[in-house]
Amino acid sequence: MSQKTILITSANGNVGSHLARQLLDQGFSVHALVRNTGSEVALDLEKRGAKLFKGDFEDIPSLQRASQGIWGVFVNSHPVQGTLDELKHNQNIINAAKEAGAKFGIYMSVVMADRKDEITGMGPGYPAYTYWESKSGSEKALQDAGFDYWTILRPSGFIDNFFGPLSAILWPALRKEHRLVSPLEPNATEPHIVPENIAKYAVAAFKDSSTYNGKAIDLSDEELTREKIAELITNEVGIQITYEHVSREEAAARGISPINSMWSDWGKDINYQIDYERLKQFPIKPTTVAEYLQKNKDSISEYLST
Repeated sequence: MSQKTILITSANGNVGSHLARQLLDQGFSVHALVRNTGSEVALDLEKRGAKLFKGDFEDIPSLQRASQGIWGVFVNSHPVQGTLDELKHNQNIINAAKEAGAKFGIYMSVVMADRKDEITGMGPGYPAYTYWESKSGSEKALQDAGFDYWTILRPSGFIDNFFGPLSAILWPALRKEHRLVSPLEPNATEPHIVPENIAKYAVAAFKDSSTYNGKAIDLSDEELTREKIAELITNEVGIQITYEHVSREEAAARGISPINSMWSDWGKDINYQIDYERLKQFPIKPTTVAEYLQKNKDSISEYLST
């Protein structure tokens, strides 16, 4: 194929770095937008052949420089609590890419973004209003930008979040005490996906733009209860993880963030379900949580042992 250039925003992040590596392996040229060009991830991408661009979502000229000569763009900024900055940042990226002549835009949104108005109480006074407004507004901005092709990817929760920076907020007792404390009903399941597979969907779309054009795809690898996840960590990693169900009040008293249960609450509120039959239409093999744990056993064991 002819070498097409893709701009990846947040290229040093979990999804962005996977995407950059996969695109380079597939023969694409990559413009990697990062805040720190000297980071370990950025230097690795540069070594693999990516062209690094130091930039900021508020710095329009930096976005314009990174957009020169691109065919496609992966739009991925981050929520800024209590503000609509994420929407503004995504609009800045989209505008810079479109002005530079990009033909294809992919935006990484989140499950339920298209149904956020069905959530009970949603409106300007709702605690998570700016989060949802930024996601749904960014989806509309991408669709209205005038790209020849566009695709929206809506991933579910990252399985990595059990073992990364968010774990301290969502699971404060996991790392030090090896307890997975949850205020959700024990039989409640939640969808999870590995970031590597989100990147695989984006690569598939960039390679086959016509097939993916105009599609919004809700992504998940597997749905499990939190009790089952604790059991799998125990069995696959070899470190005993105890599951503990507590009331919402006790969870709050023990410093567990309300975010821990919000996603399940939102899904239950609107009767949301992942369409797994639809996902079978796409050439991406799902990764089970057990497979993820097996593959990352050493790093997870180190995380839980420090």
